[in-house]
Amino acid sequence: MLIYNVHMFLKRCARIYKRKIYESWWIVHAYRRKGKLKHRYIMNVTEFTPSQRKRILKLLNSPDAYLIGDMDDFFQEGRGYGQIVFFLYQMKHLGLTDILSCYLSQKSLSLILAVILNRIIKPSSKMEAVEWIKETSFPHFCPLKDKDYHANRVYEAMDELHHNLKNIMENFYRLSKEKPALLLYDVTSTYFEGRCVKKAKNGLSRDRRPDRPQVLLGLVLNEKGFPIHFEIFDGNLKDGQTLETVIRKVKRRFKIEKAIFVGDRGMISLDNIKLITGENLGYIMALRHERAKDLLREKDIEPELFDKNLPLTIFEEDGKKYVLCGSKYRREKDLYVFGQLLKKGRQALCVVERMVDEGRLKKYDKVIRRAQKKLTESGALRYFDFSYEEGGEFKIIEKKDEIERARTLCGYYILETSEKNMEDEKVEESYKKLQEVERVFRDLCQPRDKSAHFSPV
Repeated sequence: MLIYNVHMFLKRCARIYKRKIYESWWIVHAYRRKGKLKHRYIMNVTEFTPSQRKRILKLLNSPDAYLIGDMDDFFQEGRGYGQIVFFLYQMKHLGLTDILSCYLSQKSLSLILAVILNRIIKPSSKMEAVEWIKETSFPHFCPLKDKDYHANRVYEAMDELHHNLKNIMENFYRLSKEKPALLLYDVTSTYFEGRCVKKAKNGLSRDRRPDRPQVLLGLVLNEKGFPIHFEIFDGNLKDGQTLETVIRKVKRRFKIEKAIFVGDRGMISLDNIKLITGENLGYIMALRHERAKDLLREKDIEPELFDKNLPLTIFEEDGKKYVLCGSKYRREKDLYVFGQLLKKGRQALCVVERMVDEGRLKKYDKVIRRAQKKLTESGALRYFDFSYEEGGEFKIIEKKDEIERARTLCGYYILETSEKNMEDEKVEESYKKLQEVERVFRDLCQPRDKSAHFSPV
């Protein structure tokens, strides 16, 4: 697969010598130089059989045909070939190349494809990307000249892309062609160095950099894992606050009458559920851990249910059902993580206890504030408490009921869904497809080349 059409054809040449006709067959490349049509004879195929020449003709008539002038030189240079051709083919097969070619000049198209290839194969800065792409086989597949391989030309191409981005993205989303049955939605964030971006604001940081402004990135995939919406939000929004805009845009774009929204714990709220059902959509969402624990207590769910084959509907009410999901493998992992959390919480309070015992902390207000701060920072506030009387003993209190409920739920999670008639296995399977969105975000943030260093935006 190659990017640009090249005019090549099969030419029959004949000459008469001593009343006998001698014919030869050539692959010929037609091109223009200073406005005049020129022919270049590429290869003599006279020795080929008629059926072989017919197949060659079919290949030359392909809009994806491309000319490599010197094959010996091409392979002797040892340039990367397989990955470049594979991903160029995938972009062409997907329809991405055709969409970009409708809005970008040929030079900008080549440079944008080069940047995409660099991002997939060997992520790096724009300047490094230009040097890298020159050492691959890519220059053989595009009309760029040596002077075009420059970072400034890449930025010019990106400006052209940005100017047409809305139309390009709309056409890209419609490549899925079918109305989506599932709307798999998740949100991540990226932080900034600098303060020039209007949407970049301080908020809940996944990168543990609350001191830096950030933006939220929202992505919707359909059930086949194809992107059908992407949006950038202000960095100070909560995940659930992004939902209204996304739902309405996707529904309008595809004229959706019935679909199921699938979201993670950060999306579930009464307002969002009302919004989703008000748009005549179904939903599957995971309960937050605390809500799941409260539910087990309120509904007096028997622990024996956790030993049965899962997934399993544990109860239904108000037109929705709750499905218990999980596995032994997941339980072992979650128990370890939970154990580390309890250890961290106890150690935080032990620091305060030791300071009190050594007389470094005495005043009631200071002891309480220090203990509260340490416990909050540990993330184990729900599972520990403490008591202290001025001049007395500092005591660490374990909330045993809370710990036991949390330990019971380790390895398990509860899904809330409006689809009461959907099989439990199908509910769980649909929710697990959210992993596709998480994988996309993971690939964005963690390059395959682990030696590559990435700064924030």
